[in-house]
Amino acid sequence: MRYIIAGDSHGPEMVGILEGLPAGLSLDLKKINEDLERRQKGYGRGERMKIEKDQARVVGGLWKGVTTGAPLVIAIANRAGNPVTDVRSVPRPGHADFSAWCRYRLPDLNVYVERASARSTAPLVALGSVAKQFLEHFGIRVYGYVLSIGPVGAQEIPECLHDLLKRRDASPVSCPDEEASKRMIEEIERARKEGETLGGALRVLATGVPAGLGGYSHPLERLDARIAAHIMAVPSVKGVFIGNEDVSIPGSRYHDEFVLEDGKLKRSSNNAGGIEGGITNGEPVRVTVYLKPIPTLARGLRSVDLRSGKGVSAPYIRSDVTVVPAAVIVAEAVLALVLLEAFLERFGSDNLDSIRRRWEQDESFPRWDDGFWKKHSG
Repeated sequence: MRYIIAGDSHGPEMVGILEGLPAGLSLDLKKINEDLERRQKGYGRGERMKIEKDQARVVGGLWKGVTTGAPLVIAIANRAGNPVTDVRSVPRPGHADFSAWCRYRLPDLNVYVERASARSTAPLVALGSVAKQFLEHFGIRVYGYVLSIGPVGAQEIPECLHDLLKRRDASPVSCPDEEASKRMIEEIERARKEGETLGGALRVLATGVPAGLGGYSHPLERLDARIAAHIMAVPSVKGVFIGNEDVSIPGSRYHDEFVLEDGKLKRSSNNAGGIEGGITNGEPVRVTVYLKPIPTLARGLRSVDLRSGKGVSAPYIRSDVTVVPAAVIVAEAVLALVLLEAFLERFGSDNLDSIRRRWEQDESFPRWDDGFWKKHSG
């Protein structure tokens, strides 16, 4: 399975293609559009989100509302045009402007905005919503929330998932800590007035993930490596950590001990974040994502005009103060897509019902000796 994102940020539309999606999945377009709406929301978003009204349009891979096994193609129309019409030769620090020009050498920095823009996350969210719908058939749920924006961090995260999601959805910054949410909003307003931008951190989790997804045949087959690689490909992401970030504690406290509860093998903790040796261990997958501040600042940073060679101030082009709240749904989408790929590798990729039968036959705690060595002795 693989996904492809195509289209320009200010072109007619963005397109997402999902190859290898099994046949037989009844697709709920309402859920896809709800996720797209979540992406557009979030305190600190800029003017473009007032222009766009993202709606998914499936143009391939669906027959009477059901996936066919052919590539699923989703298009999302763009309403906003590029606000800069003149040739631009002044790069913005922190953006792809300069580095992309060094590679592709087209003498207009507006060209590189089209592919480097976070607008590409719109079709990514749509495809991730499809992945979440598939995984839900097998009891796998993916969700996320904001941990910090600028210097303000969440302190009180509810343990009850229902309470956590209720508080997250009620928060303009998608943070389940009510007091921290208020201070985050104040910090965003301060940054807006000062012409600043803010980064932060978010957490995304997947519950109900069976043990045994991923592998170690090749280093990049490891599920943690794949999760990190795909999330790092999201604009503004600068770091990914899987499991408990406090690596200062000793191994006797960090590693998750095995316990038996009602005949089932479980862990006393989840510091590994649900992955050991690149393979899921049956505990929730826990990923923390760190995002840098947006590189387009209203106050302007020092730059150089590549055409004249003179020092100038970097231009301000329509942007957000922070994208951390909106990035939650993007991280959910990416984690869902990576887990779906690993799930299909394990249980097949033909038809939803056939996959379900294989999944139901899988033993989360199989017998240690099923006669394997006796069959293969000699």
